[in-house]
Parts: sequence; structure tokens; C-alpha cells
Amino acid sequence: MNRPANMTELFEKLNDLKSVFRYGQKLIPIIQSLIDFMQETVPLLENINSSIADSTTKIPKASNQIADVTEATELATTEILDIVDLINSDIDSIEKDLKGLTEREKQKSKIIQKLTEAVKDNPEAKSLLINYEELNNEYEELNSVLSVLQKIKNDAYNITLSLQVQDITSQQLSAVNHLISGVQNKLSLLLVDFQETNNDELKTMKIAVPDDASFNPEARYGKDVSQQQLADSLVNNNGFRTTQDEIDKLFS
Repeated sequence: MNRPANMTELFEKLNDLKSVFRYGQKLIPIIQSLIDFMQETVPLLENINSSIADSTTKIPKASNQIADVTEATELATTEILDIVDLINSDIDSIEKDLKGLTEREKQKSKIIQKLTEAVKDNPEAKSLLINYEELNNEYEELNSVLSVLQKIKNDAYNITLSLQVQDITSQQLSAVNHLISGVQNKLSLLLVDFQETNNDELKTMKIAVPDDASFNPEARYGKDVSQQQLADSLVNNNGFRTTQDEIDKLFS
């Protein structure tokens, strides 16, 4: 009685096993496809790993080059500003002397007018004084020179104002450097994920960004002189404490 039941159970197990084999036959191509995909992916991952490693080693060099450009630009700007200051100093000295000469010319002109009035009864003397005044009156020429000097002073000031672009450039480059540092750190983490990288090696590739470095990534160049005037007033505050509102207004 139990034998037919056992045979039935055996056939059921064989059918189940047959189903498993059929499922396995369908699954094998999928597994083979996955294996082929992995074999194709490994070289790609190795190339990505190599590219990331190469980029990670080059990023600090780019960061250092940006820092060098910023330093060189700052040095050149400082030298230009020093020269402009010397030019302004010389112009102020010349302007002071010319104003003195202009004042003396005015005095001389008044004296000649009085002399002309005093010798009006002497036609020869009056004629000589008129000729002298025409030859010696340099008042208008001095005023013309003073106007030119004032224009030069204005141009020198505009140069100083335009050189604020150097500070804007430094701020933007600092922002770029900060961004590069973040990218380099992310790439270093990717390297750790792809392969076990020595931590000491990663430290040597790290970009040194000062913790206290400040920059304004939104810095823009403009002709508005109000901020420069505010900065000058803060600097010339004779040591009085500058309020936070004044500082915020300067960078607003």
C-alpha cells in the first residue's frame, strides 16, 4: 500500500527537480550576461580609477598656479599704486607752486592797471605798460596748466579706482581655489572607494587652504566710489572702533 504512494512522491520530487533545471537553464544566460558585463566594466572602472588618480595629482598644481597668479597680480597692482601715489604727490607739489604763481600774476596785473591809470597823462609810459602787460601776463596760461594738472589727477584717481579689479580677481580666484579643494577631496574619497589608497599619500596631495581665508565669490567690479570712500573713512578713523554695521555696509 505504501509503495505506490512512495513512487508518486518520488515522481513529484523528480518533476520539481525538472522544473528547477528548466529554471536554471533560463537563469544561466542571465548570469552569463552579468559575468560578461562585469568583465567589460572592470577595465572601464580601472580607466576611471586611473583618470581620477591623475586628476587628483594635478589639481594641487593648478591650485598652486592660481595662488601664484594671485600673488603676482597683487604685487604688480601694489607697484602700480605706489607709482600713482608718487605721481599724485608730484602733481600736488607742482599744483601748489602754480597756484602761487597764479596769485602773483593776479597781483602784478592789478599793479600794472594802477600804474596805467597813474600815467594816463603820459602816452608813452602808458603804451609801454600796456605792452608789458601783454607780454608778461601769464595768468591765463597758468590757469590752463592747472586745468591740465587737475585732469591728470582725475585720471590717476580713475586708475586707482580701476585697480580694485585686482581685489575682485583675488576674491574670485580664492573662491575657485576653494571649489577646487572640495573637488580634490571628493576625488580622493573616490580613490579610496576604488582601491585602498595610502592615507599619507592622500595627505600629500591635499590642497592647503587656510582655515581663516576669507573671500567673496560674488565680488564684482564697478565704478561706484561710495564703497571706496567708506573704506577710506574707516581706515582714517584714528583708531576708533569700527562697528559691525559699518563693516557689513562696506561689503554689502
